[in-house]
Amino acid sequence: MKRILIVEDNHLKLEKLKDFLEEEFNGIELEERTSYNSASKEIALNHDKYDLILLDMSMQTYDISTDESGGEPEPLAGKNILNQIYLREIPTRVLVVTMYENFVDGTKITQLDSELKHDYPDNYCGFIFFSHNNLEWVTELKKAINKLQHDKSFNS
Repeated sequence: MKRILIVEDNHLKLEKLKDFLEEEFNGIELEERTSYNSASKEIALNHDKYDLILLDMSMQTYDISTDESGGEPEPLAGKNILNQIYLREIPTRVLVVTMYENFVDGTKITQLDSELKHDYPDNYCGFIFFSHNNLEWVTELKKAINKLQHDKSFNS
């Protein structure tokens, strides 16, 4: 049985991802984290529970609650999480799912994609451009997950 950790702070995007995955992949188990800190902690402590991480690139520092505003938005939090995964030698595969083509610091997603492929070749498996307005992301995400499922190292 495959387990996927979804790291996403946009509630609507998170729900669409979960609905798609539950509909498309029978028996899949999903866990979610909605901030940089909660995702970092979950991955450090429980990475061996997950076959795949769907990672947003930009997110809040802390989980938003009645007591917490979420802290400062982190435009490249996903890159920092990938770096932590690399430094801890965590073997879990990562797909970035983002709504942004350009980030606050001026980085373009295509440039970031090249950097991540170079810096984290054992974990980073590419990016999916998510949009509420078209469903191309559905096809791309399904294709990426199916490709990973057929990869022997993903199933070990």
